[in-house]
Amino acid sequence: MDEYVKQSIDARKNAIFAAYNVDDAMNKKIEALFSEIEKLGKEAKDAGDFEAKFAASPLNQQYLDLFTEIATNSQPANMPKVEKPKIGKTIAGGVAAGVAESALDDMTRRVVPTRAAVHQKATDALRDVPVVGDAMDINQKAGYAMHLGKLFRKKDKKKED
Repeated sequence: MDEYVKQSIDARKNAIFAAYNVDDAMNKKIEALFSEIEKLGKEAKDAGDFEAKFAASPLNQQYLDLFTEIATNSQPANMPKVEKPKIGKTIAGGVAAGVAESALDDMTRRVVPTRAAVHQKATDALRDVPVVGDAMDINQKAGYAMHLGKLFRKKDKKKED
């Protein structure tokens, strides 16, 4: 078998074992499929020929189906081994913790005001003070007038050019 074909097959096989902890029954399925893939690899003249034959072969779909079966029935390799009944409990616990954290974040956002809300409340309170409120209104109107003046000057400069 060509060296690069072997590397291609080994990479596919190692991808499974690097990502998942498989049990003995699943390991037998993996070995059976990969013995068929290796037979195909021995018939190929080089890696390009193997990849083309493998893509057109039903073995490709069997590999994808096997990978899907492993992904749904096996534990990720980075997780400590857990018995099957505990997997559901572990997942449910993780989901529940995520939901609780999200609910806490939502509740915190509703209870703790944002900086903009505090600023608006302070501004509204200052507007109720007779002299200060009038000064704030005049300041706001003067700022708006300055903004309009800048816009008009830009338009006049464009007309002159």
